[in-house]
Amino acid sequence: MKKMIMLAFALLVLSGCKEKMPEPESFSFSKKVEAANREQKTVSIKHMVQGNQVYIECIVPGVTFTTEKKGAKKGKIIVRSNTGNLYKEYHTAAFVIKGLPKGVHLLNVEIVGKNNQSFGMKEQFYVTIQ
Repeated sequence: MKKMIMLAFALLVLSGCKEKMPEPESFSFSKKVEAANREQKTVSIKHMVQGNQVYIECIVPGVTFTTEKKGAKKGKIIVRSNTGNLYKEYHTAAFVIKGLPKGVHLLNVEIVGKNNQSFGMKEQFYVTIQ
């Protein structure tokens, strides 16, 4: 009896699998749209505050911060505080700003070349140290 129930269940499952699955729809575009300026500089900066430290990660296509990668522009990251004064220069894409005093700070992050020529990539954001 147990074998009959298992056989009936197997036949029921297999009979449901007969139907043909639908094909995925494809899309086509009649007009190709190109970016107006392929050389447009983009930078993605993520930050996280823990205590009085700010962890910053910069993703900059086409720019390297080390001497190992060939073919990319060599650069560095300059961080200024809300007073406009230079806080520090960094030669890595991810870094930690330590020792900020309590309060709200406006940080300006700019990507520049080795000779401080601007690449036109900068971002500013507020951080609150409690």
